[in-house]
Amino acid sequence: MTAAGRMALVAAALIVLAGSIILLPTPWDILLALGIAAAIAFVLPSARASNTELVIAVTELDPGIAPVLDRLVEGVLLLDPEQTVRFANVAAAALFDHPREAMLDISLIRATREAGLARVAREADGIAHELTLDAGLILSVTALALADGRTVLTVLDRTAQRRAERARQDLVANISHELRTPITAARALAETLEDGVPDEAHRARFHRQLAGEVDRMQGIVERLIRLSRIEQGAEQLDLAPVVTGGLIREAMERVSPPAERAGVMLSSEIAEAAASAQILADQERVLEVLTNLLDNSIKFSAPGGVVTTGAEAVEGFVRFWVRDQGPGIMPNERLRIFERFYTSDRARTAKEPTGSGLGLSIARHIVNRHGGEIWAADEPRGAMICFTVPMVAAPTA
Repeated sequence: MTAAGRMALVAAALIVLAGSIILLPTPWDILLALGIAAAIAFVLPSARASNTELVIAVTELDPGIAPVLDRLVEGVLLLDPEQTVRFANVAAAALFDHPREAMLDISLIRATREAGLARVAREADGIAHELTLDAGLILSVTALALADGRTVLTVLDRTAQRRAERARQDLVANISHELRTPITAARALAETLEDGVPDEAHRARFHRQLAGEVDRMQGIVERLIRLSRIEQGAEQLDLAPVVTGGLIREAMERVSPPAERAGVMLSSEIAEAAASAQILADQERVLEVLTNLLDNSIKFSAPGGVVTTGAEAVEGFVRFWVRDQGPGIMPNERLRIFERFYTSDRARTAKEPTGSGLGLSIARHIVNRHGGEIWAADEPRGAMICFTVPMVAAPTA
């Protein structure tokens, strides 16, 4: 076959490969291996190679192939019969976090430090295998044996896809769990009312409880929609200079009624430099974060407890915090409390319902979109949640 013929077949193989990626998202791995294997088989005249030259890197025989393979998002490796790496594209080097040159002319297991990958390469059955690496990556790996003993290995990172699938599964499970309680309660109340409640006072109380359960379900759905919009960037921030001191006073006024009902005192500790400092923020969104944190602290405080909020200027940011004297947050939960629907130990042991488990997740997204951070601080007694918001940049001279 002429060189032009071989190159035409290579082009056809790459076209099939590209089409399979677009049109066949599930079985494309096998087509990918077949396409690349066909390209290499036609381009490399291995029948004329001696024993010592049997396996040569793709780039040495046709420099035009390597740039094409380097443009693929999939990792591609060419192995000789002894499982030595003779070629690795850019994506493969990036997946295993090694310089490409350091992966060549050594065994696959030394190049990748992954025994599972070497096992798939030895089997070379042309079937996509899903492997979880020690580093946490989830890879779809396909190995295809060539007639001369070499092996083409293709690797695709499935980590983000699998995490998204797990997140969707967790979301459905969490929604089902969160809605099950109010739905069950509402159904029981509705059936009781349907059967008839002679006492007017009891009937009115059941109606109020039924309305409360419906409101709870509506709140969960609305918060989910809100969180989804924030995550997708659909909610625009109306950024403007906001005075820190006034923001804290407004947040405390908003939570004064529930604090009084719970018998909890509110106090503030605002550093002098922060009281007049201006942050670049969407005032309503930052107020939402502050009032959510204050409301949580009030719920977890015993009568007579104190909830404190404060602020201080720190290296171009204002650091806000809300501290309570409640049961506190376990160290192993300080990151997880910002996940959707996560219920901490102190929430599970609370005497009253503490919410849908979405408030802190929403708060995290709002703070992150402002360019700040939010975290649970190490507090010897009670809980302390901190977050930062950038200050208004000083005018340049």
